[in-house]
Amino acid sequence: MGNVVGFHHAAIVVPDLEEAVRFYSALAGYEKVRESRWDSESVFNEIIGMSGSSARFCMLEGANGYLELFEYEQPQSTAVPASLNANDYGIRHLCFQVEVVEEALAQVIELGGSKMNEPVTNELGITCVYCRDPFGNLLELIRPAGGFPSINLPSE
Repeated sequence: MGNVVGFHHAAIVVPDLEEAVRFYSALAGYEKVRESRWDSESVFNEIIGMSGSSARFCMLEGANGYLELFEYEQPQSTAVPASLNANDYGIRHLCFQVEVVEEALAQVIELGGSKMNEPVTNELGITCVYCRDPFGNLLELIRPAGGFPSINLPSE
């Protein structure tokens, strides 16, 4: 395995940090564990390979990992996530394992996200659907089956 211990977090840049925290906390039960900001003179600019940037950010903790959210003050983002499709280069979606795909999709819509299509169940019994968060980022909701890997959740 080398030096890698495991996957730690994914990060999403959003136009509204509070709205993103609300959405992901309500959808997936994430809880804020850290919140901070940096200014244009911060060492964070060296870390991210930019100069003169400033942002607010927070780390959310979920059942089996973390999600980091950024709201940049400078420079402002010009990208439009909703214009990107599943086949575009780069990290393209976050996938959440759910118990009932249809219920989770209804929750995404209720929380301000949008539906892209209807849930589909394949020949193995895997049910999944793609949708978007309120900012246009692609999400996949999946109920694994038929030998498809499933996350191990802590015992209750």
